[in-house]
Amino acid sequence: MNKSNAMEMEKEIGNQVQIFIWRIPKKNHDAMVKLQKQFNDLLIKYGVLRMEIFQVTNAEAYTGCTNIATTMSANQNEEIWIELQSHRDLKQMNEITTNAMKDEEMSAEGPLVKQFMNLVTPGSGMIMGKFTRLRI
Repeated sequence: MNKSNAMEMEKEIGNQVQIFIWRIPKKNHDAMVKLQKQFNDLLIKYGVLRMEIFQVTNAEAYTGCTNIATTMSANQNEEIWIELQSHRDLKQMNEITTNAMKDEEMSAEGPLVKQFMNLVTPGSGMIMGKFTRLRI
């Protein structure tokens, strides 16, 4: 990839990614899709460059690797979802998080967060991490 293409990619997807991983009962799939659309619209409004949601598709792992479904202790009636939020940089990510948490819909006690907690597997929590792009 040449330098110009790399710079364009950074403008589109940023240099900072925030990742969330959770599990939900399969029966909650459609409700979670609708809820994530609402989260997506709000986060884009607050400045997230890109938000993508993925569902783990299989339980196979390469030799020497552990499948994430095993790490998350998922059973056959659950799905593992991964959310990727792309941000320009860490400063922007922190500003977006601060502003989004002030939003009545997205605050810790807001209706969207409560609905989310009712859809995930009870007691399972989430895994999250913030990652900075490495230039290699």
